[in-house]
Amino acid sequence: MRQDKGLKLGQFVLGNSVIHQLDPRTKIIGCFAVIFSVLMNFKWYVILLNISIIMAAMFLSRVKIARVLRGLYKLRYLFLLSFAFQAVLTAGEPVFYLGGVSVTREGIALGTSTIFRLLILYLSSSLLTMTTSPLKLASGIESLLSPLHHLRVPVSQFSILVSTALRFIPTIIEEAEIITRAQKSRGAQFNSPHIITRLKSFLSVLVPLLAASLQRASDLAAAMESRCYTGGSSRIRTGSLRFKEKDGLAIGLVFLAFMLSVILV
Repeated sequence: MRQDKGLKLGQFVLGNSVIHQLDPRTKIIGCFAVIFSVLMNFKWYVILLNISIIMAAMFLSRVKIARVLRGLYKLRYLFLLSFAFQAVLTAGEPVFYLGGVSVTREGIALGTSTIFRLLILYLSSSLLTMTTSPLKLASGIESLLSPLHHLRVPVSQFSILVSTALRFIPTIIEEAEIITRAQKSRGAQFNSPHIITRLKSFLSVLVPLLAASLQRASDLAAAMESRCYTGGSSRIRTGSLRFKEKDGLAIGLVFLAFMLSVILV
């Protein structure tokens, strides 16, 4: 792995830290608890509390925070658009006018909190996938959703689907970068001032990327069929999961933070 690049979304980082050793169910529960808490309550102290929890977990995971934050650069347009829409479309006291459109004080506050909520969503999901292998993640999802077996819900297939998608996200991103560099060498103008030219350049990446993804999915399906995969639940995989004392401590801390987020509405 090259050290000068940011981590790709969904990329697992091998390690032996405290966070790596936690049960995958603990990390899944903690991730969703953090996400739901900031979605339910976007007060500044709730956001600060959850960011502190994520930063502490990243420190314990021994993952370089700078490498994770570099991945945020690719999401800059999403953050800017979210802030702009909130600032313009939220009713309230106008601060200034931009091209005949009023930017309100309430909109700026809501847009800022939206950026921090998106940041928490990105960091918590990245921490989950960086410290949990796809196989363990599938085991955790299958174990947590196992009661749905009584409702004839295909839990095992769903867990395999999620883990496989997460497994191929870094591969697809890396392949997109390779295709982009190849198209640039052929004269594709990704930074052209003309929108039509830029769209054509991006289409020259999307089309071969989609074809390669479909081919990869077909190869994976053929490989699974050749190994007689039937899609049933794996008791060996889920039976290896064990909650330990540190899992109970982690769930207790996350649950306490979640209850504070609900109470302090």
